Amino acid sequence: MPVTVTDLLGLPQLDLRLVTGDPGAVVRWAHAVELVDPTPWLAGGELVLTTGLRLPRATQAQRDYVDRLADTGVTGIGFGTGLGHARMPAALAGQCEARGLVLLEVPLPTPFLAIIRAVADALARERTASVQRVLSAQHRITRSALNGGITGIVRGLAKALDAGVVVADVHQTVLAAAPGDGTALLTRVRAELGTRARTPGPLGLSASDEDGHLVIQSLGAGGTRRGWLAAATRQELDHVDQLLLTHAASLLALELERPREVVEAHRALRAAVLGTLLDGGLTAEAASRPLRHLGFAPTDRVVAILVQGSRSHLALAQHVAQLLDAEPGCPYLLTGRPDGVVVVVRAADQETVVDAVSAADLTLGISGGTTAAGLPAAVRAAGYAAATARTARRRVARFGELRLPALFADDAVHGAVTHLADDLLAPLQDHPELIRSLDVFLNHNGSWETASRALGVHRHTLRHRIARVAELTGLDLDSAQDRAALLLALLSRQR
Repeated sequence: MPVTVTDLLGLPQLDLRLVTGDPGAVVRWAHAVELVDPTPWLAGGELVLTTGLRLPRATQAQRDYVDRLADTGVTGIGFGTGLGHARMPAALAGQCEARGLVLLEVPLPTPFLAIIRAVADALARERTASVQRVLSAQHRITRSALNGGITGIVRGLAKALDAGVVVADVHQTVLAAAPGDGTALLTRVRAELGTRARTPGPLGLSASDEDGHLVIQSLGAGGTRRGWLAAATRQELDHVDQLLLTHAASLLALELERPREVVEAHRALRAAVLGTLLDGGLTAEAASRPLRHLGFAPTDRVVAILVQGSRSHLALAQHVAQLLDAEPGCPYLLTGRPDGVVVVVRAADQETVVDAVSAADLTLGISGGTTAAGLPAAVRAAGYAAATARTARRRVARFGELRLPALFADDAVHGAVTHLADDLLAPLQDHPELIRSLDVFLNHNGSWETASRALGVHRHTLRHRIARVAELTGLDLDSAQDRAALLLALLSRQR
């Protein structure tokens, strides 16, 4: 605890008397000086000790003396009576009261040195107590780390600082919080970080507002950012609290450098949440809590992205997850399926994913924006987009850029079109090369030249195949309606 005027008044050997001012005012040092203007040698927070030997007798001059000290930020004046002044000067006392300065009367038998020594001894005791407090708190937090990992560290730090504490990974997903689930505090952290969250390297900042004081510290070792530590307190942290925060940050960095267990657990959680959402096992309301912990706000619009490539879906899922883990501030859900890897991100982050998953052998289909409740339909839409990308030999296709596939997002419409496809395409079931040629021909707008090049065959071969399709199906490929019906049928098979 800091040294206060009350502490000095409580020392009977000093025999001090409070004339005016706040007895709870903090005294950072005591300084004996008889200059009329001692302010060049003062730093603020001192108790200025004087006998008034050089204090002018004029009332205004005494007021000016007090004003100079008050403007410098001193705590107060210890005025020694019985030497230069038999009694406390009234003008001095009145101006101290007006400016809110502490004024102590120091009797003649009390040497200023005794007051200075009392302050020095109290400050030394306070520093010793601070060191002991730091060591004790560090010991408790370290034991908490051994017994409870990240959660134990966070709880220990929250108790030591009497603060709200949250630790999040680089995607701003809550790893641990105390007290509570850290949702409100993480919202403040995101708002304060803004685009700085994407800045590489160590980062620390603090801010104060009507909600109190907020300190944010990046976590990691060797220049690699692993997460964030934030503490919210009612007032600014003192040097002891800063030491505890630094100690906790070091322990957390060590914990986060055990990435395999943490990363695999988070990937499994993301996959489980997404799988349950796609299976209909969670309502949008029930999903809001786990989604918040995974970095998604309830109001976030999301997109589904189907990533396809030549690797097995398990290897592809691990590869894509590693790429996304390297993107700070981009929360995601991910699960592997036989037809590729489904990734769900905030709609605003889709370009980040496109840039991250930039391998030439990967194809991306991106749905339109939706909510958690609309994810099953969004995944189907992403599948249509991915199929379009493959057909057009593009790396990325967006559902919003498509036209006919948008019809299939509705199950009833898709059911009707599927029935149409079964009827129209049945004669072609034993001729996969005809189905493939028809698909490419229609998707190239009936252009013999470009479609044959896409298939790698001569245009006469393609003409023969399309004629065979017309013969088997009984449809006229020169008819816009028949072409549209066949295109719908083919698109429905890509669901």
